Amino acid sequence: MTSLRIRNHHALRRYQAEVVDGLLRGIHSAAGATLTVMFPRQAGKNEVSAALVSALLRNAAGTGGSIVLCAPTFSPQVRISFERTLRALGRHAHLAEAVTLESDAYRLRLGQAEAVFLSALPGAHVAGHTASIALIADEAQEIEAEWFERQFRPMTASTGAPTIMFGTAWDGESLLETQAALNRDFDRRAGPGDAPRHWQVSWREVAKSRPVYGAFVQGQRERLGANNPVFLSQYELVASADMGRLLSPAQILLLEALHPRLWAPVHGERYVGGLDLGGEGERADASVLTIARVDGRRCEVVTHIAWQSAPFATVEREAAALVGKWRLSRLCVDATGLGAPLASALERQFGETIDRVVFSAPVKSALGFALRAAAETNTIGLYEDDGSNDARACRQQLRACRARTPSPGSMAWGDDRGHDDYAISLALCLRAAQEAGPPRIAMGRRTGRT
Repeated sequence: MTSLRIRNHHALRRYQAEVVDGLLRGIHSAAGATLTVMFPRQAGKNEVSAALVSALLRNAAGTGGSIVLCAPTFSPQVRISFERTLRALGRHAHLAEAVTLESDAYRLRLGQAEAVFLSALPGAHVAGHTASIALIADEAQEIEAEWFERQFRPMTASTGAPTIMFGTAWDGESLLETQAALNRDFDRRAGPGDAPRHWQVSWREVAKSRPVYGAFVQGQRERLGANNPVFLSQYELVASADMGRLLSPAQILLLEALHPRLWAPVHGERYVGGLDLGGEGERADASVLTIARVDGRRCEVVTHIAWQSAPFATVEREAAALVGKWRLSRLCVDATGLGAPLASALERQFGETIDRVVFSAPVKSALGFALRAAAETNTIGLYEDDGSNDARACRQQLRACRARTPSPGSMAWGDDRGHDDYAISLALCLRAAQEAGPPRIAMGRRTGRT
């Protein structure tokens, strides 16, 4: 064991300090209870957790005991919780020499009390630990409920220690939200002398202490839309039943526009496209090209071209002809796997017009979030439903696409039970519109006598 000197750190803001004081009262008066804390994203809930651990260690330094803190992943979340707790202890300079750190584990000791920091990722080796002071779960909405109940909850069985869960809203069914619902009900029925079991801070309350935060949240609301499920959950702390969909029914309705389908470009208009490569087999996804006109910030889909079971050589040849016919300013092409040769061939012909998009989890996540935001803010629209297979397939796929959020800021989406070629092509087309930039102005050479 080696001693570790800790630097001083800034004090908590008022809304944070009030929650810490409330939790300490609740822990003292409700042995074995589970308390819940919900903050909007980036509002300082991890600092509250760190301050709570620091206070509990100081209180138990002379008598002893153990705190177990878990987070969804070891890196970066457990590391962040550990480092913030060190900084929280650093606000009490006289404790610096008394705090020790084990060289082989994320474990803090202060006098006879200790705090152990563990990963809650399913499969992590966490058995054998006991929480006699408190069991704390950071970002509890991301922790698998069954794993927590099986591996962490028993750590308080012989001690009666309280459990405290920190996090934000998600889909309404997470570990944190299930317990928060129980706590809200308890608080409604509690007597005047009972300490609250659920603590919640709104972004508006945070903005009173941090005006820059309020400006950021308002910017997010304008960018995503006030009814966007991600905005509602992350900042308004309102779980949305539509979190399981790529687009809600209301958002799909917002995509409907009145402009007719086009079969050829209109002089003076500017077009972009998104090409999703399907397969050559009879039951494979179709290869779909979505073409849209760019009108300021708005992306208006004007037509689809689909190839079902067509050889890749045919798709390449006909797609190249369409790029020329429509004079596309930008074309985002699925260059994943078998799409790479086709994308490279188009790039050789059209140069910087082509954006080769290789799908990965972060890339597809960004496409999904962008499509949601554009639908919510009415900056993308579909040509009117003309009864065609293309119009019907596009709308059906958008309704069928599901989305899940394995972690805040990420999205996995698609339709595992059917086809999503039109939906992906639409997302690629939107990316092309956002990348296209302002129109180029041709500058000719002046001629004449001097």
